[in-house]
Amino acid sequence: MSYREKENIINIISGLLITLIYGWIVFQRHLEGSINLTTDYNSWGMVFIIFIVVSIVARIIIYIIFHIINAIATREEKIPAEDERDKLIKLKATRNSHYIFSSGFVMSVMALAFGMPVYIIFIAFVIVGLLSEIVDNGSQIYYYRKGV
Repeated sequence: MSYREKENIINIISGLLITLIYGWIVFQRHLEGSINLTTDYNSWGMVFIIFIVVSIVARIIIYIIFHIINAIATREEKIPAEDERDKLIKLKATRNSHYIFSSGFVMSVMALAFGMPVYIIFIAFVIVGLLSEIVDNGSQIYYYRKGV
């Protein structure tokens, strides 16, 4: 398995874990009553800002650990240089990811137009963001194995 494939698998796993753990913590706080996510949209703003910071810090730590473990296992200290094939694969995967995110965005706004509560759109953004990230990384794995 190539370095890029391993990196994408780590991205999928870390994205799922970070989102699920953070979502569970926020949901528990909502059940306790410390934050009200059904009517207080300032709380949603804080939830998203904190999620972004937590996600960035966690991913940096995960990438460092991944690189160390990969260097020990493969005895390669340098990250392989990105060539034209890698760029084309990322471009196609990003296209797929944007299709998913755009479709999810339109569907969540349509749900809002059909009378769904406003907090549903925030939950949909989290789910669609996670799905688009999984599609992005999954597409990259697929294109690396299939060839472009």
